[in-house]
Amino acid sequence: MRANITYSVDVKNIPEEIKRIIRSEEEVLMHKLQDVVMCIHSKAYTDAREKILEARECLGNTDIRLYELDSILSGYIEVVNEAPSEELEEETEPEEPTENEGG
Repeated sequence: MRANITYSVDVKNIPEEIKRIIRSEEEVLMHKLQDVVMCIHSKAYTDAREKILEARECLGNTDIRLYELDSILSGYIEVVNEAPSEELEEETEPEEPTENEGG
């Protein structure tokens, strides 16, 4: 069973957060694959099959995480692409004259 966990990250930190999550997934998956290799090297073939199943489950979890990260990155790209135009609009909005300037 999976559950969604929500937390906020400053927009400027999103790329670093994505890299952190990918590194974490990489570490877990590499460990699972190394377990398979070690079992085969030790001629523990039955154990290797179990480790292969664990690695496949890990791959499924990694696939889900990559799907989520793709969605996050898509939203990030939209925010980044909109930011310059929003900043430009804020800069070009005419200010209302104050009582002294209106004449």
